[in-house]
Amino acid sequence: MAAWTIALLLAAPVHATDKTAEIPVLIAETVDPHGNPLPTPPVAAAVIGLLAQETGLNLTIRAYPWRRALIMAEHGEGLLYGASSTPERQNIFMFTKPIYSSHHWLVSTEKAPLVFRGWEDLRGKVISIGGGSKFDPEFEARRDTLFKIEQNAASTESRMKMLSAHHVDAVLLDSFRNPEQLIVTLNCRYRHDRWTVSDKPVGFEPMRLAVPKSGPLSQLLPVLDGAITRLSKAGGIQKAVDSVARLPDC
Repeated sequence: MAAWTIALLLAAPVHATDKTAEIPVLIAETVDPHGNPLPTPPVAAAVIGLLAQETGLNLTIRAYPWRRALIMAEHGEGLLYGASSTPERQNIFMFTKPIYSSHHWLVSTEKAPLVFRGWEDLRGKVISIGGGSKFDPEFEARRDTLFKIEQNAASTESRMKMLSAHHVDAVLLDSFRNPEQLIVTLNCRYRHDRWTVSDKPVGFEPMRLAVPKSGPLSQLLPVLDGAITRLSKAGGIQKAVDSVARLPDC
């Protein structure tokens, strides 16, 4: 994207009507076991839509495999949705204010529930995570020492099937939903088994947009932060999150 295009957008009013210049928001692609892409997660569509409306920017969601999306964002080809703010990434990105919070829940089967009260409950367990995923420092410090990690499955459905087959002890999922809402969604979407979710999350992550430090997109950080502040104070983001949290994605 040309620098002059960004400059024009930034000079425009907050509720500008000129939305011709596309600003990609890169998200992790979700696919079915056959590799077919699944629809954009409702919460991502809701909050990015709100930000687009509030800023007047043409924020357009583009889904790619996570590693590709990360590399594209590192090269300044778009904003990155849902990336953890790790020390390594802070060298490359600036991060917006938190938009909402996503928790890290352990999912297991009703026949073999995994009770999580503390880290010792995971000793010797095998936990499935998405390929290339990073979590909070406490989790990262214990992975492959206290518990093992499996991250080769191509889709969430494949991960859930591995769980049913007892190849892993639990699947770690990011979700803005509470345990009760997540159980309903999982039992609706993946009907080959019955699922349960830990009462306690292993961590949580403020959901932010990562903004490349190099290139013209860096100028968007104050615009996005201002919009997040206004929407948060007005309760708009929480209303949007709550509205999709009750929908069982099936």
